[in-house]
Amino acid sequence: YLYLAEAEGQTQKYVTMLVRLGRVEEAISYGQQYLASTEEALALARALYEHGEREQSLQMAEHGLTLEGPRASLAKWLRDQALSMGEKTRALTAAEVAFRDEISLENYLQVVEIAGEQWPERRNALLDHARHTQSYYQQGQINVFLHEGLIDDAIAALEPHASHTLVEQVVNAALESQSHFDWVIQASRKQAEYIMNGGKAEYYYSAASWLAKARTAYHATGREKEWQAYLGELLTQHGRKYKLVPMLKALR
Repeated sequence: YLYLAEAEGQTQKYVTMLVRLGRVEEAISYGQQYLASTEEALALARALYEHGEREQSLQMAEHGLTLEGPRASLAKWLRDQALSMGEKTRALTAAEVAFRDEISLENYLQVVEIAGEQWPERRNALLDHARHTQSYYQQGQINVFLHEGLIDDAIAALEPHASHTLVEQVVNAALESQSHFDWVIQASRKQAEYIMNGGKAEYYYSAASWLAKARTAYHATGREKEWQAYLGELLTQHGRKYKLVPMLKALR
């Protein structure tokens, strides 16, 4: 098995079998020299941990974080195992790596918990990282910003084509915090108008829900007359949509 795995370049299988055979030092030496990815390093670190070689497993995981590939899974494993062994400094470093590689509220809160008194000095760096990281999925950043009450950052994280569920999450947070009413109006009107102009009757209830949010923001800023004028324009524009009109009139 070892000859075949080595001959075919199956480094992960080779080193994990060495561990199973009790040839731990050989596995570590070979792994440090030939492991090429974070995934391979995680497999070896787990094998070492399960074999009882816990210190070596943490060292191998730390080495793995210098290799190519996504680091979040390896960093989270290292974070959890180091914490269980009382290695708080190692756990904190790994927790920060996990967050930087995979921005999520769960990973953020892990850093908060582990950092303890060190949290204030770590907080700004992680938030800055979240602000400047371009991601196709903004859910992680938005969850973190809203957790911290940073509505401006959450709004900034919404790309022009963000999903309506993300927009709604931030709109609701802004309404709850009694702030950013102008943005709430603009965002809610945009979502509602897109639905109404599309003429898809099955989504009119959603348009009405968006308009209700806009109405709340109008009223909160003392702009009831402006709201009524806007609503009148909608009734004129969509007066022939018999399913929509009652919903609009209910918002008076």
